[in-house]
Amino acid sequence: MDKRLKELAEQAGLIPDGDDWFSAIQEHDVRTIDLKRFAELVRQDEREACAKLCDARGDLHGGLFGSWAQDISERIRARGNHGR
Repeated sequence: MDKRLKELAEQAGLIPDGDDWFSAIQEHDVRTIDLKRFAELVRQDEREACAKLCDARGDLHGGLFGSWAQDISERIRARGNHGR
């Protein structure tokens, strides 16, 4: 689990508990693997939202700007395939 994900988990109110996390609010354990999967799904969703914004701008303007926007949206989506 990377440093940023740990920081975000703690900001969300989770407390490190050995290999897992404990939610003081819900009073139950959260498995690290589930937390990692959730974080990846959130990142994936955010990447797609950003890529769609680029797609929409490219479609609106076309031409060279449209080509540039298409390239940017492809690069955003590719980040999910190559890590950060």
